[in-house]
Amino acid sequence: MEQLLAGLLLLLLIYFIIKVGRVLWRVLGVILLLFLIYFYKDQALTQINQFIAEPNLGGIWQHVTQFLSNIWQLVSATI
Repeated sequence: MEQLLAGLLLLLLIYFIIKVGRVLWRVLGVILLLFLIYFYKDQALTQINQFIAEPNLGGIWQHVTQFLSNIWQLVSATI
């Protein structure tokens, strides 16, 4: 679940870096992205190595479906 949120945050950050036209925002966004990659690289590499050694696709699918159902419940609750 945390990996999905981190991935979503990373994708949103990349999207805003590309969409915002100002040079200052692009520079700050790239610096922030590099900081996040540097800060979380050990944790990401550990999780990738663990997944390669012991893939659990059923568990990932369960987390994805649970995440999407939680988001759907939040959206439907606000409507």
